[in-house]
Formats: sequence, C-alpha cells, structure tokens
Amino acid sequence: MIVYYWPPSGGSGVQRWLFFANYFAKNGLKISVFTPKNPRVAEMDNSLIEKINENINIIYVSGWEPLQNSKNAIGENIGQENGLKSKFIRYVRANFFIPDARIFWAKAAMKSFLKVHKKTTFDMLITSGPPHSIHLIGLNAKRKHTITWIADFRDPWVSFFQNESLPMAKGAKFKHEQMQARVLKFADRVVVTAPSLANEFSRLNKNSHVLTNGYEKLLSKPKQPSKALVYAGSFKAQQNPRNLWRAIFELTQEHEVFARQFSLEIFGKVADVVRREVEAFEIDKWVKFLGYQPKATLDEFLPNANALLLLGIDMPNTQNVIHGKLFEYIAAQRPILAIGPKPSDMEAIFREHQLGTYISFDDYELIKLTLLDWFTFDKIPFKSIQLEQFKRNAIAKDYLALILECL
Repeated sequence: MIVYYWPPSGGSGVQRWLFFANYFAKNGLKISVFTPKNPRVAEMDNSLIEKINENINIIYVSGWEPLQNSKNAIGENIGQENGLKSKFIRYVRANFFIPDARIFWAKAAMKSFLKVHKKTTFDMLITSGPPHSIHLIGLNAKRKHTITWIADFRDPWVSFFQNESLPMAKGAKFKHEQMQARVLKFADRVVVTAPSLANEFSRLNKNSHVLTNGYEKLLSKPKQPSKALVYAGSFKAQQNPRNLWRAIFELTQEHEVFARQFSLEIFGKVADVVRREVEAFEIDKWVKFLGYQPKATLDEFLPNANALLLLGIDMPNTQNVIHGKLFEYIAAQRPILAIGPKPSDMEAIFREHQLGTYISFDDYELIKLTLLDWFTFDKIPFKSIQLEQFKRNAIAKDYLALILECL
C-alpha cells in the first residue's frame, strides 16, 4: 500500500487505511506500507501509532515537498487567501505542481517501491488518494511490471473542490483529466467512497466499486448529554455556513431561552474567513473555537453533545463527496444537523438511515427553524436505523473479498 496519510499524522484521512491495513494483516495478508518519513500534514496524533498492527511492514520514504517546513495552515484557507504573494503562490501551485504538491514525494516513493518490488515481488499494489499523485505510482508500476493494482479514491480528483478552488488554467485542468483517465483505464479495480463517483468513473473502468468509510465501534451513550452543538474536524473556507451564523445571531437576539441554552463548540483547525464571519456577527459568545483534539479525546466529547454539526462543501458538483466525519458522528449515536449541497450522496444516507436533518446551504429559513426547534424546544428527530453496514469490519471484509478476487 502507498498512502500519504499514516500515523502519527492525525485527522480523518488516516483512519480508513490504518484500519483496513490492520484488518488485512490480522486476516493473514503480508502488508507493506510505503509512507512519508516527514509528511507535511495539518495535524499530528501520536496515539495512533499504538494502533498499528505489529505485523505491518512500514517503509518510510524521504522526499522533497514545497514549503516542507512552512508553518502556514494546510487546506483550510486554500482558494481564499488575498494579496499578490498568496495569489502568486496559488497560481504556481495550480499550474506547475500537477496533479498536486506531493508529486515530488510520489516520485521518490515510486523509486522506493520499484526497488523493493524487484527484490520482494508484491502480488498487489493499492494506492490511496488524495493526494492523487500517489496514483501515478500505480500507473508507472502497472506499465513496468505484472502486478495487480487497485486505485482507491477517498475523494474525487478532477472535480475535487480543492482543485476547483485554485486558479487553474485550461491546460493544467486538461492534464488532470488526462492523468485521471489513464489511472482509471489501467487500474485493475477502482474503489471509491461515494455512489455518484462510482457512476462517473465506471464510464472509463467498469470495475469501479463503492466501499465507503465507516466507524470502528459505537461509542457509549451518556446519561445526561450537554446542550451543545458540536463540530469536530478541519473547518475549511469552502464549508463556511453563512446562513448558520446569521441564524444564530438572530435567534440569540429574538429568543432568550435560545440565547441562554445554545452553544456551538468547534474542535479542529478553522479557516480565517470562518473566524472573521463569527466575529462580524458578534456571536463569539456562542460559537467557541477549541482547537484540534486527538481522536481519543473526540471519542469522549462527541457522545456528550446534544447534537453534532456536519458541513458539506458549498460549491457546485460536490454531491459525490461523503465526508469521513459522518461515520465518526454515526458512532457517537447523536442526532446530526447537516448543512450541505443538494442533492447529494450524503443526503441519501441521512434519509435512509434517519440520522437527523439535512439542509441546503441556501435554506436560511429551515436552518433557523431547526436551530430553534432543537435548542429551544428540544424537538430533535432521531432514530438512527440500520447502521451495521457502516461498521469498518463489514467494509474491510468486503474489501478483502475484492482483493482475493483480484489475485
């Protein structure tokens, strides 16, 4: 397996392949994981190192990356920075680092993989993106050797909102499209996390499968949950829910009970534009930014919330993204207030499994009414049915069956 995000890197991007690799190792597969020695990531969570199965062979690869030692935020503010310097950096990133800024590390990882493969002869290669430059390793390996290759997409590629947020020239976008098409064409299997993306990719590869993210185990229910609405995870500029801030402001002015009882606790790195809008609405008394917390700590906070806030991406063509955070929320067994694009694959999951309420970013009136009902009158619809299919063990079992079918 070649993955960029691996312990001690933190965040939701690590969870999928940490669990799958452990499951495969426990079930008799000999697993080698190629991953960066010094990755540039948003969060670190050293507690995840202890969860790695001792039988997994980890190969750390050194490789150069732009802004390797920069302390600037990663991801939360992309596409939103002002100033000539920021605009220039974004233009260079969009048009000269294709498909992404990890392309140079990916080249080093490819050399490392081919060197080890020459001695070891792996039966299968799995590449996981983003960063999608990782898939180019699989493409090169497939061209040079007889090896079965699965390309695993945790998020879209060409239509990925991070790419859409960059000042990308037509020529650069065309290169992305060409690369994606070649990866899809040559991969033996393609795995995605959302049905809409599988439908899109199946035009180029009929062996496209949906294996979503999932939750490891249900978390214990508290006896007396707090009154807080809780958000956990990276909070990007493209997720900024302007109508939510407006609704909170108006409700705190109009309803004494709401103003007394409501609070939104946000755990994670937050985009500057989000902080600025909260300050502009003067609702920082009710909206609290509490910083990044390790997963083990969040597993204690989430079940104690009155409800959980889930935010999609407020951009066109993002219906094919199902956030990994959704499944962590499902494990907490609390009602979820989701604000996102419509229609979307996430909305379908909410409807089928009765997880709470899903609202469009544009529907200000429903956002306001829902907040009032939930946090003033305690009218929270929540049944949460048929969740077993999202257990990581069940998904990993299906993934293992797919692997064995390919060999």
